[in-house]
Amino acid sequence: MADLWIEVDLDAVIHNYQQIKAKLAPPCRLMAVVKADAYGLGAVEVAKALAEEGCEFFAVTTIAEALILRQEGLEGRILVLGPTSQEDWAEAVTQGIELAVSQLSWIPHLEEIAAQTGCKALLHLKLETGMGRTGFTGEQLTDLAAALQQAPNLEVAGAFTHFARGAQRDRSYTRWQFAKYQDYVSRLEDMGLKIPLKHVCNSAAFLDYPEYHLDMVRVGTLLGGHFPAPAFAGTLDLRDPWTAKARIVHLQNVPKGTYVGYQSLYKSKRETTLAVIPVGYADGFGLEPKLVPQGLFDLAKIIVKNTAAFFGLHLGREKLLLKGQPVSTAGKIGMQLTVLDVGRIPCQLGEEVVIPLRRTLANPRIPRIYKKNGKFYRKRVVQEGFLSINEECI
Repeated sequence: MADLWIEVDLDAVIHNYQQIKAKLAPPCRLMAVVKADAYGLGAVEVAKALAEEGCEFFAVTTIAEALILRQEGLEGRILVLGPTSQEDWAEAVTQGIELAVSQLSWIPHLEEIAAQTGCKALLHLKLETGMGRTGFTGEQLTDLAAALQQAPNLEVAGAFTHFARGAQRDRSYTRWQFAKYQDYVSRLEDMGLKIPLKHVCNSAAFLDYPEYHLDMVRVGTLLGGHFPAPAFAGTLDLRDPWTAKARIVHLQNVPKGTYVGYQSLYKSKRETTLAVIPVGYADGFGLEPKLVPQGLFDLAKIIVKNTAAFFGLHLGREKLLLKGQPVSTAGKIGMQLTVLDVGRIPCQLGEEVVIPLRRTLANPRIPRIYKKNGKFYRKRVVQEGFLSINEECI
């Protein structure tokens, strides 16, 4: 067994899915967002587990992500949310993958590809209401409707927008976006377009705006056991499915005053035990996203955290746990090895340490071990010209 691995509790994902479903009023449907490899949990495994629970709609960002789900046997509806390349459209259309459309110039090309393949291309119209990223503006709606009416091989499956400030307490901007969305949809329908699925809510909006649930909601963060912002904590009974672990591969008792690591930045304050675990920057350990301060208070928090780190205090960071007790790193985190000062905690080689490893920063090569129905199994990925996945029970 590996000395570094990640345990993913699919039972927790299913629990979260049921919690979310209970908040939906029929006929509103849940689209499970499994982009970025289901936020590091494993898109194939998460999607299959949810499909067994009755989930029929899934969303990713790229066609490549969607094709992996299809190749691994997922039969549900899959929407690609992001902009896509023309070279990938034919395969996507033949695989029944639904595409978000946000550029007028794409429509004649998609029509040609759909006609050539003999398959209807299912489209979701991305409407730009204030995110400032992708989508049709109000000035483009007349041309959009005209182009679609001249494309008999294209079928509009839905229309959506994305809220820029759904997790913020000031609701005025989100309400303004929703009003624009309603106006755009109404104008398109008045021009003869039928829009079966209207969807605007991400995880934050799902929680805060039940009146905006419409035909479908797109939820990803909540399925993974995280709230989109601290203000939402406790609104659902969520379970965290992610645990990263490493085994101790080296132990050494050292006297007071021992220097540890690069630049000798750490010096033991007492006689202690140092434990080495096989994880570092190459695995995503110790990395954090660069966040832009949201106001002066947020800037002050960042300054305080960085100042404390200079003196060896890491505020707000999740703890490494050995036998349920917090331990700290000794010195700088290395590329693939990290030293821990475990103090007087009795331990031995091979002992497990729980690591605070961010999901989307975790190296995808770290083995994942999945738990479902109380049993663990490992996914071993073998690359032989195509993706194949073998299950191994543990």
